[in-house]
Amino acid sequence: MRKTLPVIAMLFAQPLLAQQHDPAQHAQHVQQAQAVSKNEADHHAFLQLEREALEQGQGFGMALAADRSGYPGPKHILELREQLRLTAEQGAAVTSLMAAMKEKAQPLGRQILGAEKQLEELFRAGRSEAELREETYRIATLRAQLRWVHLETHLKARKLLTPEQLAIYQQIRHGSESHAHGAP
Repeated sequence: MRKTLPVIAMLFAQPLLAQQHDPAQHAQHVQQAQAVSKNEADHHAFLQLEREALEQGQGFGMALAADRSGYPGPKHILELREQLRLTAEQGAAVTSLMAAMKEKAQPLGRQILGAEKQLEELFRAGRSEAELREETYRIATLRAQLRWVHLETHLKARKLLTPEQLAIYQQIRHGSESHAHGAP
């Protein structure tokens, strides 16, 4: 057995040694390493953006299904206030709706961030699978609650716009006519 180990090692090492002398192969490995590094950087940047969104009570895509289906959110309605020709009353109502949404979303976001930190601590401490699963489900429940805050706000916001405004919104944001299900 001892004599076969060096032979096996040589069989595996030879292709690796050959790659070291092949400039094209080396360049390919460098490109792969750079791509992995960029992906990791992108991932960390995304996580930072998500953290900031949670802290600020922003949706960060949580209500995209609603938005694409003709249920606009208050942030985008206000951004498009001129194109939608919002009345003063509509603008005030949407602004109020957005403030109420943030009032609910920010504490939930902070709870999610705290729970994520707790999950990491549980892993570092080598806690049981049951504890890890429980914390994971707690995080999922908090995220579902937060998502509902954003989705519910889109449902309410839709009721503040006319069918014409909804069609304009959909055209501007998604390049299509509104999927007006039960338009007001």
